[in-house]
Formats: sequence, structure tokens, C-alpha cells
Amino acid sequence: MTCTISTCQLYHISLQTRLHDIPQVTLIEGSTVLNQVYVPSGECTRCKTHYHADHKSYIPSNTTQSHEVFINSARYLKIGSSLWVDWVFSNALLSGMYNFYVSANAYTQFWNDSFGAVSISCKLSHRQIWQAFVQESIRSIAQMSKIDFKAN
Repeated sequence: MTCTISTCQLYHISLQTRLHDIPQVTLIEGSTVLNQVYVPSGECTRCKTHYHADHKSYIPSNTTQSHEVFINSARYLKIGSSLWVDWVFSNALLSGMYNFYVSANAYTQFWNDSFGAVSISCKLSHRQIWQAFVQESIRSIAQMSKIDFKAN
């Protein structure tokens, strides 16, 4: 992996977190629940940009406030403190809410009744469902518009 900032000219990214401090999370891929998945983050030692699985953060040279750029091509979205989902899950959720006019509460109940019974660690809240809906909507619109979604 290399830094994407133009001034670094493909400078390498170093592991930002010490190996024993890398967080372990639950990952939902489609309808499969994976527990204790590692989520490392990296840092460009030249420009100090931090790279995460779904976004990068940096401090522009003219300010002191950090900016986050959400990566449109990211395979995973963080929807809770230790819960990540993939595109299959978030696209299915988005499709269900738009095509079937399903509420976040109804989708939560559907997921927990269908897949949450398999794994107790897989019970989702309506807040996590709503978070996935909002993030996937923003990511989809940004990708179709060929822009990067930036936030302070």
C-alpha cells in the first residue's frame, strides 16, 4: 500500500497501530458473521495521513483541523464501535429499504430473526441498521457523482 497524497509520490504506508493493539471486530459479509477480525490502520510517515479500512484522515497544511475522506471503493463500512459490514450487506439493506419501503426497525427485526438467531454476537440494533443505510447512501451517491465525501 502506498500513500495517495500527490506530494508523497507513492510513499509507503506503515502500520500505525502496534500489533497487540489492533482492534478485533465483528464483520458481517453478506449473511456470514465473522468474529474477532483484525482491523489494522496505516500511516504515511511523510505526510502523516492516516489510512483506515473505510476512510483516510489528514490535516491540511493551512489548518489545524483534521479532515476525513471516505473512500468510495472501500469494501467495508463501520456501523458500530466494533461492527463492520461489507457491500453485499449494505447494498441489500439499501435495496430493501428503498424497494420494499422497509423501516430501520423492520429490517432490524428481519435480520435478528433470520441471522441473529445463529450468533448471539450478531444481534443488530436499529441504530446500526440506520447507520449502514446512511453511510451506504452517501457512498453510493459520491461514487456515482465521481466525488469524494469529505468531512471535518
